[in-house]
Amino acid sequence: MHQSLMSETSTLPNAALARMQTLLSITETALTSLDLDEVLRALLPKIVEELGLDTAVVLLLADDNATLVARAAHGLEEEVASGVRIPLGSGFAGQVAAERRPIVLDDVARANVINPMLREKGLHALAGVPLLADGRILGVLHVGSLGSRKFTPADVHFLELIAARIATAIEHARLYEAAREARTQAAEATEALLMRDEFLSAAAHELKTPMTAVKIAAQLLRRSLNKTHVTAAQERALTMLEGQIARQARLVSHLLDMVRLGRGQIDLELEPVDVAALVRSVASVFEALSEKHQLAVHGPERLVAEVDEMRLEQVVTNLIENAVKYSPNGGQIEITLTQTPATFVLSVRDHGLGVPPEHLPKIFDRFYQAHKERSGLGLGLYISRQIVERHGGTMYAETPPDGEGTRFVVSAPLAATPLSSSAASSSSS
Repeated sequence: MHQSLMSETSTLPNAALARMQTLLSITETALTSLDLDEVLRALLPKIVEELGLDTAVVLLLADDNATLVARAAHGLEEEVASGVRIPLGSGFAGQVAAERRPIVLDDVARANVINPMLREKGLHALAGVPLLADGRILGVLHVGSLGSRKFTPADVHFLELIAARIATAIEHARLYEAAREARTQAAEATEALLMRDEFLSAAAHELKTPMTAVKIAAQLLRRSLNKTHVTAAQERALTMLEGQIARQARLVSHLLDMVRLGRGQIDLELEPVDVAALVRSVASVFEALSEKHQLAVHGPERLVAEVDEMRLEQVVTNLIENAVKYSPNGGQIEITLTQTPATFVLSVRDHGLGVPPEHLPKIFDRFYQAHKERSGLGLGLYISRQIVERHGGTMYAETPPDGEGTRFVVSAPLAATPLSSSAASSSSS
């Protein structure tokens, strides 16, 4: 096939063969670089030389899709330096772009040319072709002659072939630039996340020391007050103080857990745990702290599963705390635990504010809060689902059939096979 092509091209007239070779050279140049300016600087002199012309200019469609801007030129460099802008549909280049067809001017002096530089240069003849990609206008290529010149159909066809190569180079360059910008933005975002996590980690560690001191001070205060008569107001104040200390401690713990999860630094320590006893224990704490809520626990007396006891307790605590927080008027919180042959299922349902349907898909995202007016960091549910997924389980939220409140459901294997940090992160993304 190669020999056939060689014998075929050898019979072509010299001028046609030269143009074919020039076109191959232009194609090679257009494909060898992803820098558009570099490509155009190399291409335009070849076009001028091949056609025996004096100027060649490439104008590209601006971001406003209403004007052409000179991007590269040979013989009319001042057009680029001056930032010439041609409205679409106006003048020579604007008409080529608007009509998306080649236009030839044999006498510039008598034509509708709005760019004064073309006249000042003394151009006599112009030929322009649109730069098209998948039917979209990208810009215009026009060439000019200082002397009298009649552009033939072969000249115009040759320019159209060149324009197709330039359009391809433009698309390649833009795709490359978009990919490079995306990589840069991704790298910057990663760096920003790392800096944020470093800051949060440092802040959380700094907060742990004073929180510990405040907790000890509160415990000493309660012990000293227990030796005297404590009024109802003092008891309420002390209970509120202890509750706020515990809440702040959980917030600090959430920050540290979020950073550790991001770094894949949370490992599970699995052991047989009575999940039923754990759930009842956590529920009893909240029932003692809240006068407005009644916690009803339904489930077997004993349910043993291989889990990380501390992390599972964290999940149960987060879910019940969330139910209490989002049912500010009080009411019943229903906690149900069931067992299947291979899993255990825990559900926590409140009758409070509920979650709007459009928020349900996002409710486990980091820092996301369905109700902005409620306090908190928006990390408890994110951390809880990450812990559940690292146990090989699943967690979701739903609106109960009666439309009141929210139900959170956790399903985990009785014998957990922990997922790696990366696997858990990808499954929840």
